[in-house]
Amino acid sequence: MKRPSTHRDQLEMQLDTMLPADRALFDAAVAAVAERQALGWRFRLVVIESIMMAGLVLVAGLLVDQPTSVVTQASVTVGIACFASGLLLIWLSSLTSGLILRWRHRRRAS
Repeated sequence: MKRPSTHRDQLEMQLDTMLPADRALFDAAVAAVAERQALGWRFRLVVIESIMMAGLVLVAGLLVDQPTSVVTQASVTVGIACFASGLLLIWLSSLTSGLILRWRHRRRAS
């Protein structure tokens, strides 16, 4: 299978010829950047989901001819609840990931 060619402005990295210590540092740096970006993407996803759910409640309430004040209040409540539950899930996944890493480290040390 042919490997995709690199862009002309991109430096080609020879990962196979790197020293093991350099490779470990490179892998750790890439993993740290990916983890930070993943947190940002999770947060964006929670925000988008909250807005979509609030909008869905707003549109559905208006389509069934409910009072505007009730629909607006319900829409805001759903948006806030969705945002809070999403942040809670992000926090819990981060906490669980940290606990699993700590458990694996202890298990390897034993």
